[in-house]
Amino acid sequence: MLQTFLFAFNQVFSKPKYIALSITAFIFLLSFSIWLPNLNFLHHIVISDTFSSSQKIGIISSVFGSIQTNFSPFSRAITLTVVVLFSINISLFVYFILRAAKLSKEAGISTSGFIFGMIGVGCATCGSVILSSFLGVSATAGFIGILPLKGQEFGLLSIFLLSVSIYFLSKKINDPIVCNVKPATFKFLIRAVPVWLKVFVLIAVAFIAGVIIAGRFLDRGGIGIDITKEALAAKFEKLSQSGNSSCSGTFADSIDTMKQGSRIQGSCCSLMNWHRYVEQVEGLKKYKNIAEIPPDPYDIDSDLAKKMKSHYDDKLNPDQQKEYDFAMKNSDEKGPCCCKCWRWYVYGGLAKYLIQNYNFTGEQITEVWNLSDGCGGEGDHVNHK
Repeated sequence: MLQTFLFAFNQVFSKPKYIALSITAFIFLLSFSIWLPNLNFLHHIVISDTFSSSQKIGIISSVFGSIQTNFSPFSRAITLTVVVLFSINISLFVYFILRAAKLSKEAGISTSGFIFGMIGVGCATCGSVILSSFLGVSATAGFIGILPLKGQEFGLLSIFLLSVSIYFLSKKINDPIVCNVKPATFKFLIRAVPVWLKVFVLIAVAFIAGVIIAGRFLDRGGIGIDITKEALAAKFEKLSQSGNSSCSGTFADSIDTMKQGSRIQGSCCSLMNWHRYVEQVEGLKKYKNIAEIPPDPYDIDSDLAKKMKSHYDDKLNPDQQKEYDFAMKNSDEKGPCCCKCWRWYVYGGLAKYLIQNYNFTGEQITEVWNLSDGCGGEGDHVNHK
């Protein structure tokens, strides 16, 4: 078996074009497997007006680092193994098809007859090669789509199917005899397929269907995908260096006239601190299902700021006022912010909105205010664990 593989490997990869094909396939599939868990974030970066073209390229490139942060050692090993096997498989498959077509032509079999004969399983062994190759590719596609969702067991299935595909391709490459292609009926096609291959076809179909259903379920559930630390660092650099936020009363008044789609970015008083910024963004993920709570206190949509600011003068009933007063007394800044700047009115309005519409308690408002502190600095008043 090893000798068969080594012979086929030497036959194929002694030619530079197949080495180039495998390298291209490796880069493409590895990029796809790394980018897929961050697809929503990458889409946001591409269409965003916040970043320049060079910054977008830098952020997209930085996502490659997520193979260290978003993948466990086990899933990382499976991913790389599948990508390597797929890259070898694709070159062996292309070599086999091109050489078989050439030999068939020399034997007097037309190209169309050769293609339909193999797909129709006029030759059972050729059909096994074709079907096992497609099975390997299909399983790979399904595996890459599901792995970030902790489906490593399907990664092992992909490795097995790709290995089987490589074995059959290697064996067939060692046997240059041109098959005598016979007309294939549907009944003959079913009988010609090996039993083990029929089983794996059913497994592959069921698996791919499961991936599609799972993907739709996750989309409907609104489950977000974590932004990698590398991409978050790029955003931090942008916000910390070119923010427009200010503590002045003039800036607070200007929010009402800001253009739709504009954003309030950066810290008000002190320089942003990376460690504290990560703490805040990670902490606010707890409230990701509440659209009115900004997920990043240093990057706020002006339309949302206007809406929340308009609720600052809302009247609360006695019980609701007690919750608000609790937050005023117990929050780190003894209020929505350290001074009566735009944040005071926006986050004060947000607190009243959350109490009235989401029945937030004083403890919850306190937590939101503390995590949404936009003054900058290290947040020394926060108890770090």
